[in-house]
Amino acid sequence: MTSMTQAAPGTPSVKGAGLPVQIGYGVGQIAGQVFRDLPSLLLMFYMTTVLGIAPDVAGATIFVPKLIIGLCADVSVGIMSDRMRNRIARRWWLLAGVLLSPLAMILLFHVPDGDQTAKLIHIGGAFSLYMAVFASFSVPYLALAGELTTNATERNHIMAWRLVFTAIGVLVAGALAPAVVTAYGGGQPAYEAMSLVLAVICPMALLVAFFATRGNASEAMPRETLADTIAKRLSPAMALAKIFRSRFTPLLGVNLMQLTGAGMGYAALLYFLTYNMGRSDAFQIIGGIVLAACAGIIVAQPFWVKLSAKTGKKRAYIYATLLYAGTYMVWGFGANWGAGAAFALSFIAALGNSGWAMLGFSMMSDVAAEDPDCAGLYSAAWIACDKIAFALGGTLLVGLILSSYGFDSAKAVQGLPQVDSALTGIVMAFAVVPVTLNLLAAAIMARFSDVGLQGAES
Repeated sequence: MTSMTQAAPGTPSVKGAGLPVQIGYGVGQIAGQVFRDLPSLLLMFYMTTVLGIAPDVAGATIFVPKLIIGLCADVSVGIMSDRMRNRIARRWWLLAGVLLSPLAMILLFHVPDGDQTAKLIHIGGAFSLYMAVFASFSVPYLALAGELTTNATERNHIMAWRLVFTAIGVLVAGALAPAVVTAYGGGQPAYEAMSLVLAVICPMALLVAFFATRGNASEAMPRETLADTIAKRLSPAMALAKIFRSRFTPLLGVNLMQLTGAGMGYAALLYFLTYNMGRSDAFQIIGGIVLAACAGIIVAQPFWVKLSAKTGKKRAYIYATLLYAGTYMVWGFGANWGAGAAFALSFIAALGNSGWAMLGFSMMSDVAAEDPDCAGLYSAAWIACDKIAFALGGTLLVGLILSSYGFDSAKAVQGLPQVDSALTGIVMAFAVVPVTLNLLAAAIMARFSDVGLQGAES
């Protein structure tokens, strides 16, 4: 995944990122992935099956802070990191995550005793802090990728390593966290113990990224130009309007649709395992499913890098999307195939997921690199899109679908089976709606996007 670039005589020098920088930068994604995935995979399941909160209420409680606080914080951090980049390099923002991520993680799952209203208020407040802390390090972290190298192809390698550590982050959130919950008995104390473990892992990952990028990240920017001065005077609304141009908007829209579908599948996974597959050991086998997905993500990266160099990033992106959608359609109607089939399907789906995720980030970085004065805003829009999508798919839509199809939280707390209509709702949330969104996204990418058309020169 390494790349060497040399400038021809008489041309500007090209800044490259060596393997230690690529790997060190990628380690930081472990924290970002844990913060991204944990609410979708465990928080809603915890609220419905441990605290006894109805799915639609639980989904709305998570959705509102994720949408409002997450969006506002992403945009604010993006604008500030752009405006302050002459004084504070983006990598220094990672220290905010180092200091605050343990507090946010611990508060989210340490819910005090009380009635349901008090619990909902606590979770809403704690999750608002969680989203603000997430924004404080995730937006500058993504923007930092464009500062590590000036070569568009090498950004593919950086994003490929980032996806490798995405797999590790998925493993931490999707396998280690459930394993800790299982080891401590599955109740309220188990979730509290799990949050303490993650409160150690996340700041350590961000510290590695902070120190690994110190030689490549821009520590001091050139003297401010007239364009810089004008950009700083733009209002947030004008600044956002500036980046929503035709070249970026279709890519962002496609990303929103696919991540909404991915969030739904992820949030519905434990429900699918527990009720549709009838697995009383859902928290045990989910570790194997996530491990298979991580293996798929890691194995696929060299393939997608080579394919995108040959066919262009856009075409490779569409191929990856179709593979992902097709696998989930098969999986949704294979509840009776057993755990082995689930492991295999998880691996195959991850091959596709890793492709469109990596290539989407790479194309976003290409666009941002063309307009470095607004790189933080591009990153903020991308991260905000991710959070909005997982708020819609990973909480609100899944909660609404489960409730509308008759999922009973009181039965879930007592360990009782659900009615047949509830099982249908789980399949809708886990497979049917996500597959539809991904197929629409592939069609939009093919028809409207002009990003990533080139091959190795893109």
